[in-house]
Amino acid sequence: MGTSTSRLLRRGCRPLALVAAASLLVLPLGASQAQTEEAEVPGKTFAAYEFGWYPIHFVDHFVDPLGDAWEVAGPGSVQTQNGMLTIESQGDATTGATLRGEAHDRGRWEIRLRGRRFETADTDFTVAAELVRAGGLGDDCGARTIGFASFRPTGHRVRFEVRNPPDHSFGRQLRATELGNDYWHTYGVEVTPRRISWFVDGEVQATERRPEALSGVPLDLRLQLQAVPGATMNDSRLQVDTVRYFTLKSANDLPVRAPRPVMRPYADACPGAGEPTASR
Repeated sequence: MGTSTSRLLRRGCRPLALVAAASLLVLPLGASQAQTEEAEVPGKTFAAYEFGWYPIHFVDHFVDPLGDAWEVAGPGSVQTQNGMLTIESQGDATTGATLRGEAHDRGRWEIRLRGRRFETADTDFTVAAELVRAGGLGDDCGARTIGFASFRPTGHRVRFEVRNPPDHSFGRQLRATELGNDYWHTYGVEVTPRRISWFVDGEVQATERRPEALSGVPLDLRLQLQAVPGATMNDSRLQVDTVRYFTLKSANDLPVRAPRPVMRPYADACPGAGEPTASR
């Protein structure tokens, strides 16, 4: 593919905008209001379109039963439902699904995600989208992980983080984010040999360039409702209606300059975890 869909759309956007503006003059009031409401549906802005990512290498819109590429773990329910991957908790344990066979040490991942809790008396699950070391290999107690969406389903803060041996953690929170029950957002992450950038609703939110953050290992996508060990959890649900992976063949149409995460020690790293092996 030599030209991205987003570039083609941008080239034609001016005449299309003129046609759309003219059509509004002749639409009845109810029709114009309907268009406005549709445009305001949350979570419909993708970094892939804003930044011109291509080519697309993998996509799942979950219109068919869950394929063998998804490895399910935990006691809850994991299934496709109305064009969505739906993960529902059961009891007080973590439940999730990991995409196998699509491991990459670099590239661009983007999903459209929402969460809901059904009870309020106990502890909330964490809704999490992460890239984890591929193939079920040891991850040094959670290191070698890139989290690109982590939040409580009724909160207002979404966290991004990368953890890497021996005990490095680089994280940032995006505050004042509407994460209420069933509120959609798009979340993306771009991993290159020299940096990691995080995206929410088509905007870059953080970029990390320090070599200590870069593992260079192949990564699988994992979606989870994460429980707090020993706690009684509120029944909850995670839903995703789009998963896409793009290569790095195309350059970004927009700059990815953004605040860098805060570097802290990762307290749960395994003793004696190996040093990072970043690609340079």
